Amino acid sequence: MKKAAAILLLLAFSLAFFACSPADRTVDGFSMGSDYSVSYTFDGDLDKEIADLFASVESSYSVRVSSSLVSRLNAAKVGEIVALSAEEAEVFSLAFRLASDSKSAFDPAILPLVKVWGFDPPYEMNGKVPPSESAIAEAKDLSAMDQFIFYRELSRITKRSDGASFDLGAAIKGYAVGRVVDLLREKGATEALVQLGGTVGALGKSYPIGVHAPRDSEYDYAFRFSLEDGEVCATSGDYERYYEYEGKRYHHILDVKTGYPASSGVISATIVASDGLIADAFATAVVVLGVEKGVSLLEQYGVKGAIVTEDKRVVTVGLNVTIKDVSYEIA
Repeated sequence: MKKAAAILLLLAFSLAFFACSPADRTVDGFSMGSDYSVSYTFDGDLDKEIADLFASVESSYSVRVSSSLVSRLNAAKVGEIVALSAEEAEVFSLAFRLASDSKSAFDPAILPLVKVWGFDPPYEMNGKVPPSESAIAEAKDLSAMDQFIFYRELSRITKRSDGASFDLGAAIKGYAVGRVVDLLREKGATEALVQLGGTVGALGKSYPIGVHAPRDSEYDYAFRFSLEDGEVCATSGDYERYYEYEGKRYHHILDVKTGYPASSGVISATIVASDGLIADAFATAVVVLGVEKGVSLLEQYGVKGAIVTEDKRVVTVGLNVTIKDVSYEIA
């Protein structure tokens, strides 16, 4: 599930960043359905390595790529063994753990439901008409992590039912951003800001980040916070992809327990973590879980967040935020 560019980078950092030495570079591109921009300070050119890394992550995990691991798994027959590389096994292991610990609020097996609702590329949204209850029920039965058997020690995975299918779209951009931050650190870059869609990673310094208001606002952002060295932040909300039918909003963040769009009272969640995959996955999970269970999950993992409720309260977990749009208030 694609995350729109919900995070706004404040202009305040620009002059300071581009005054750095010995060299400042910016590379732009497109990956995983979103634009990316990486600005970094390094005495050399890492543009190709950055682009290659984004492409590598996409080629392994994107449902948009027919030859990707995820696409091959989705096309596999019941019981067919799909082998994973060591790195892929690590990603799948974390994804399974996060699904379990979030009680499937983050659920990579959700693709059957996503397709029924039309929130998969090309995002036709089912003609902006909700699917039938029977179609939702059928897809919900397939949208469960127990439809897959993951052999962690053997780096293998298989599935139990035809139609069961994986989608790491709710987490893989965060993973990619984290990987690029790690690459730049390993190469010796002293400062960097990595953006892919609405996911941002920081290296070497603190960057001010503004988060768009999840409802109409006269301000360019609702609140801001500082993203520190080594952190990745991701935002997800019910305003990113949605339609209205007979006066009701239907958005793309689906709850596998009901088969319908989440209705927890949370309309936006911004998560900050040292692991990009966790930040991205939990941005979705918290919208599904609601405030109380969402806060508990973030505290369990020791990550930070800002959770926005439908009555415009901002509930923070370990994150200092400054409100700009006064229609929002810190709870």
